[in-house]
Amino acid sequence: MKTSFSFLITMIFALSTCSLFAYARKRAVCANKEMSDAIRSLILDFHNDARRRVAKGQEPNKVGMLNPAKNMYKLEWDCTMEQQAQDAIVNCPGTLGTWPNTAQNIMRWSTSGRFSNPIAQVKSSLDNWWGEFKKVGVSDAENRYTTGALYNFANMVFSETSKIGCAYKICGGTTLVFTCLYNGIGYVSGEPMWETGTACSTGSDCTTFPNSGCDDGLCTKGTPVPETNNMCPSNSGMTDSVRRKFLDMHNQYRSSLARGLEPDGFGGNAPKAARMLKMVYDCSAEATAMKHASKCTLRHSKSSERPGLGENVFETTALKLDKVKAAAQASKLWWDELKEYGVGPSNNLTAALFYRPNTKIGHYTQMAWETSYRLGCAIAHCPSFTYGVCHYGPAGNIINRLIYTIGNPCTGCPGSYTCSVSEGLCNVV
Repeated sequence: MKTSFSFLITMIFALSTCSLFAYARKRAVCANKEMSDAIRSLILDFHNDARRRVAKGQEPNKVGMLNPAKNMYKLEWDCTMEQQAQDAIVNCPGTLGTWPNTAQNIMRWSTSGRFSNPIAQVKSSLDNWWGEFKKVGVSDAENRYTTGALYNFANMVFSETSKIGCAYKICGGTTLVFTCLYNGIGYVSGEPMWETGTACSTGSDCTTFPNSGCDDGLCTKGTPVPETNNMCPSNSGMTDSVRRKFLDMHNQYRSSLARGLEPDGFGGNAPKAARMLKMVYDCSAEATAMKHASKCTLRHSKSSERPGLGENVFETTALKLDKVKAAAQASKLWWDELKEYGVGPSNNLTAALFYRPNTKIGHYTQMAWETSYRLGCAIAHCPSFTYGVCHYGPAGNIINRLIYTIGNPCTGCPGSYTCSVSEGLCNVV
């Protein structure tokens, strides 16, 4: 008899965990004596073979084939995570543990006889977890996590995961628990488990992490780039990589909008923008954003605390979420209001539009406000959530004003502003 566990959450996550050892197939390198190299190899190979099939478009779906994947990363064995998994199941629990920024799959087996060799149960657990999608299918075109029935599969296939550690425990001879920990969470409601695309052939195809390589269709994570704080050295707690993620995503979205490429929830695409300013990063705006984020209060700051600045806020129940990932998730969540709720072709921020019941559009409109060109943001790790705040100058979201001027890109750039032709954005000078 077996039991497995699944549940659904609505916010975001991801973890960076310390890897003290690299897994080597020919010799044991982990201190945990309850696991063997043979079982480690079985588990790791199962995951990477399955992920490679997805990446190459070779994995049958319930109907047809699963979409192929770009930026699907190869998993490495992590001895620290293995030991954490082993410690968590010392008493053969039947429920998931509490793992901030880490995903866990667990299977509990029982028998009227006695368990001696765990390999059969380990293999069956892996088959059951991976086989979830064959029962319900992945029908979403963007490979999004849409049902708790995909919980275990989602953790196994999540493209950004790069480390795994697993363990088993036999209790009393009649109960066996097998669990795996992942440094990436796939079960985020509404978020893609992987991005459709072509499997890598060279390291340059792998863009999720810097210095990545490619191994037969799977990306390999390279040595992390040391963090810097050169853009706003007087502000501690933020790094340049987080700042660049916020700034780059804002400008990428504004560029796509200016060129008429962004879907509107009311139908068609939002109109092109004639004078969309390219954003620049502003350290003073970051300072006010950091001050509010540090309070860990889930509400907007007072306008007097950020004179002349607009504000977007974001929270996720994922604890200590990687700040770059939090920046990406916040930016995407805010911008997605356009395609989720829509603005319409008039592009006018009326009170009726702004205050529609059960919809939020103000995060998107502040991001898209054409004259808001100074951006400063912060991510804070609060006791029970991860908090994101961005401040915008000059503030947008003025009722009964156009969100931006409609027209062909750069045809209305102010004064001596130059045009970034490829982006369709007006460069602030």
